[in-house]
Formats: sequence, C-alpha cells, structure tokens
Amino acid sequence: MALSVAEGQAGTTPRTKRGLLWRMGRAKYLYLMLVPSMLFVLAFSYYPALSAIYHSFTIWSGKEARWYGLGNYRFMLRDPYLNQSWVNMIKLTLASILKMVVPLINAVFIYRLTSDRWQYRYRVLFLLPAIIPGVVGSLLWVNFFGLNGLINELLRAVGLGSLARPWLGSFDFALYALMFMGFPWPGGTTILFYLAGLMNIPGELIDAAKIDGVNGWQRFWHLELPLVMGQVKLFLVLTVIGNIQSFAGPLIMTRGGPGFATMVPGLHMFYAATQRQQMGYASAIGTFLFLLIFGLTYLNLKYVRSTVDITS
Repeated sequence: MALSVAEGQAGTTPRTKRGLLWRMGRAKYLYLMLVPSMLFVLAFSYYPALSAIYHSFTIWSGKEARWYGLGNYRFMLRDPYLNQSWVNMIKLTLASILKMVVPLINAVFIYRLTSDRWQYRYRVLFLLPAIIPGVVGSLLWVNFFGLNGLINELLRAVGLGSLARPWLGSFDFALYALMFMGFPWPGGTTILFYLAGLMNIPGELIDAAKIDGVNGWQRFWHLELPLVMGQVKLFLVLTVIGNIQSFAGPLIMTRGGPGFATMVPGLHMFYAATQRQQMGYASAIGTFLFLLIFGLTYLNLKYVRSTVDITS
C-alpha cells in the first residue's frame, strides 16, 4: 500500500511540471510581448542603478574609473557640507509630515458635508491648484519671498514692515521659507485619497456612532482616523521618500544657499556630479540614499500597521 502511494505521488510530479510548461506554452505570445518592456527596464532602470553601485567604489569623473574601495563612503562621513545637508533634510521632512495634517482635516470637513453638490465643488476647488507645474509654483514662491514680494508687502500693509527681509537670502530664515512654501498646504491630490478612504467607511458604523451619541472629535479620533490609516501610512512613506530624494525645489529657489543653509543630500549629489565631476562620490551618495529609503520603507511596512491591516 505504501509503495502504491509513493508511486502515485511520483507519478503526479511529472504531470504537474508538464502542465506548467503546457500552460506557459499556451501563453508564449504574452511572455514574448513582455520581453521588449523588460529589456527597456533592464537597460534604463536596472543597469544605471547597478552601475552607480559599482562606481560608488571608484574614483570616476565620467571617463576611466579607478578602484577606490570604501574611500567615497569614508569621505561622506567627514564631508561637513553633506552632514549639514542631512540636518536640513530632516527638518524639511518633519515639516512635510506636519503638512500632511492639513489635507486630512480638509478631507474630513468635505466628507461631513451633507450636500453632494458642495462636496464635488470643494473637491474641484482644492484640486485646481494641482494643475500648476511644480517648477512654475516654485518660481511663484521665489517672487513671494522677494524683498518686494507678496509676503513683505503684506507685512508692510499691517504695520510690520520692520520684519520684511529677503527671506531666501537669509542664513537664518531661508530653510524656514522653504518649509513655508505652499501655504496653506491644501494638497488637492492628497485630499482626494483621504476622501476616498473616508467614503469607504461603512455607513452602518457612522449610524451606530451617531446612535451612541459620539461627538465630532470622538468620531474622528476613534472611527474615521483608524480607518484611513492605510492612506496616512502610504502618504507618510511617499513624503519621506520624496524628501530624501528631493533636490529640485532647493535648486530652483535657493541653489542650496545662502552658503549651505538650504543644501540637501540630493542637491549635494547633483553638484558633485555636474559641477565638480566627482561621479564616483555622487554615486556613493546616491547608493546611500537608496539604502536609506529601502530601509525606512521596509521598517514602515513591517512595523507601522493600521487598524485595517491588523483586523484583516
């Protein structure tokens, strides 16, 4: 009996393998159509990334690379300008995380409107600024922060002209000016994602909360916020990744200045590659940024769990 069972199990394995190969053969055209896309991904995504990792261990100016071992990484630890850029990046990241609260509050207000028509109108009004290209928005804020810009004119209009200054040219205020950019931080796209999560809350839960007599704050804190933590978690990850990678905003608005007051690692890497031709050192900074983003994302996905994740 045992021998027959073993023979039956042994006989099923080849049929299973043949079945898999047979199914792959039937879908061979689908596999073939994926090949061009995969070749482009390998050529323009994976190869540059792997090349950067290799060249991070070399002295490379774009021509012949010379092996340098961990020299670039040791220099990263001693680079005072890079160390200052890490501090600036952390401050900007914390400010961006705090800004996530504003779209969430706006989404809750829109969600609680009783009129579907006004819900739609507010969604459109909050989303309209998102059509302005990011570069154009940054240039507008450069003008707002100018000596005769909108912010200083408002200060003069209310009798606080003594506080007017070239905000982006100040060592003490340039970084805080970048944090203030985008005020009042409506985040139209973010509002839509939060609003989608709120609209997916079962109506029975809302009705039960009303019957229990919970007030608006209790409803938000104990019901709505836990059920949109999936969206909050997503935007937390994207915000941290975006700030670690960011360099376009400081490049357009301050070029990292005055001095290194608004320098961030991404911009420091950009200057190392384009101005100083230190391609190997720039590759080392890029590799470290990749490892940092990967590690933070892994920790977030593994340990920061929402109520929906826990109950599902």
